Amino acid sequence: MRFLFSLMLILFLFSCNKSQTATTKTIEKPASSIAKKHDDVITIDQKFESKIEAWTEYENFTTFIKRYITISAEDAINNSRELNLLTKSLNDSIKPKFLETPAFNARLNLLLNETLRLYDMSSIPSIKTSEVDTQVTKVLEAFSSVNSKINTIIQQNELDAAVDDVDFNKERYDTTEIVEKPKEPEQNIQKKLFKRTQKIKLQKDDFSKKKKSISEKTLKKKKTIKKKDN
Repeated sequence: MRFLFSLMLILFLFSCNKSQTATTKTIEKPASSIAKKHDDVITIDQKFESKIEAWTEYENFTTFIKRYITISAEDAINNSRELNLLTKSLNDSIKPKFLETPAFNARLNLLLNETLRLYDMSSIPSIKTSEVDTQVTKVLEAFSSVNSKINTIIQQNELDAAVDDVDFNKERYDTTEIVEKPKEPEQNIQKKLFKRTQKIKLQKDDFSKKKKSISEKTLKKKKTIKKKDN
């Protein structure tokens, strides 16, 4: 009887250990299914959002990529095809006119390439979780670069508009025009001075001649009167 009791106790303890082991294995998850928190992306400044609110493809992409901020490698791969398609749609869409620049298009192309690399990883059976996580980080950084460029372009456009407005008001209210007379060459000034000196000299000579003529006439008159008196 004591032997039978001991045997039952051993079987019970063995069963409990086996159950604990099975439970532990169930709780443990593979690394690829553990969600990782990535850094937040740069977003559009709230005051600039109205500038791109009509860009539907951008709104669709932004809504979808938010799930990549905290995501497992497995889910990142499973959703990579849809992410890449949304990026293509964004890249091919009609963008706001002020964003149609080579620099901005280059950033969109980079984002497209990064999402394509992530999608290509889905065809690699032995892909590592760390490699997927790194590629997700690159995708998020590329999207941050796109948003940063949008903020910069809008801000620069507003600054340019403000400067143009100031210049317009200045031209509108400041109507005083200062006309600076061109400086006369020194050679011309010297010529004018010489001519003026010559003119004064001629006037003096003419005056002397007239004075002499009057004196001679007066003297002659006096002589004539004297003769008459004699």
